[in-house]
Amino acid sequence: MYKKIIFCLLFLIFPFFVSASTIPLAKIGDKYYDSLEEAIANAASNDVVTLVSDVVLNNTLTINKEVNINLNGNDINAKEKVFMVRGGFLDISGSGTIKETNPNYGVIMLVGSTEVTDDKYSGVHVGKDVTLEGWSGIFINHENSKSYGVVAYLDGKINAVDDINGGSGVGVYVNGNIKDKQDHPVVNISDGAEITSTGNGLYIAGYSTFYIGKAYISGVESGIGIKSGILNIDGATVVSNGEDKTPTQGNNNGIKASGTAIQIESNNGYAGRIELNISNGEFTSKNSNVIYEYIGKGSSSLIYSMSFSNGTFISKAGKDVFNFSDSFKDIHSGFISGGKYSSNPSEYLKNGYAVTSDNGIYSIVKSTLKTVGSNSVSNNSPTFLKSFITLLIIVVLGIVIYINRTKIIMFFKKIKQKF
Repeated sequence: MYKKIIFCLLFLIFPFFVSASTIPLAKIGDKYYDSLEEAIANAASNDVVTLVSDVVLNNTLTINKEVNINLNGNDINAKEKVFMVRGGFLDISGSGTIKETNPNYGVIMLVGSTEVTDDKYSGVHVGKDVTLEGWSGIFINHENSKSYGVVAYLDGKINAVDDINGGSGVGVYVNGNIKDKQDHPVVNISDGAEITSTGNGLYIAGYSTFYIGKAYISGVESGIGIKSGILNIDGATVVSNGEDKTPTQGNNNGIKASGTAIQIESNNGYAGRIELNISNGEFTSKNSNVIYEYIGKGSSSLIYSMSFSNGTFISKAGKDVFNFSDSFKDIHSGFISGGKYSSNPSEYLKNGYAVTSDNGIYSIVKSTLKTVGSNSVSNNSPTFLKSFITLLIIVVLGIVIYINRTKIIMFFKKIKQKF
């Protein structure tokens, strides 16, 4: 009797053991798949691959077509290089984390085309509730120093951590071998995106264009390190919490720590032609300068243009906001037309602007006089205007009297004779 009962129980339980080994990991519509690889292989361009469980990949998953993945509250893990996008577009939505468990390269690697005519060849979109965690979140690489047609959109979060050898993390990495200025990589970091890093929030070595909105970018070694390309910032918060490591030596393989919010290395081993445009935002260094440019290799600054129209720039350590090479100062003059600064930026003002000070914060105002370097003077005060007009009248009267001095003397002589 007992044997029959045990047999019946085993018969009822056995199917659960069988099904447990074949639990599906993803689905497309109503069709389920045992692996993410299988689901992606069967996905059409408009299909959404929805995870129904956490996924552990044994190898890097290559994306060479349009793929949409909804994490659906689940995570994807791999030892390193979770996704390699080459000739495709990866759109990640839903909520969840994609992670390198042995951080080494990056969570998502993008490789562009070797043909300049290949527009939008490789791309990724990271949704607002998606977190990327690894040595880098997005790593833009090259093939034979070419990487045409790369585009990246970050709405979510990146947590860049030390690699397996202790190397400091990088939020978004652009390889320095990318030097072509035509059809170069473009990175869009949108409002609400967040990047935290044990090293650099962004490391922009290769030639690329970045558009950064009201995002949060924090690094220990620097908030942003750049050697080439175009950096446009409108509203971002950029922070560096690391030690002051200025002056910083140049590096032909990476970038050394500085502790500054934005670190610019002029190094002629890279594409150079650096353009920095800041229209708003908050830029803070805990221990060093805020904006730092130095010659890493060569003899000249590789900053092509710079424009600051607004923003707040604070060195909490009381250091100068700006620390530029002599070459930069020789080449460039005024680039500031707005903003607030924790040290006096007068020598970098555009013509027509001046500085006012209140409790150690220097604000930029429009001036009706020309601004000449550090001799900027604000003449918005009524007292200044009255003094200037009075002086002008005195000078004019003096000139008139001097020119007509003979007539004036004769006039007073005639008056004297009458009396």
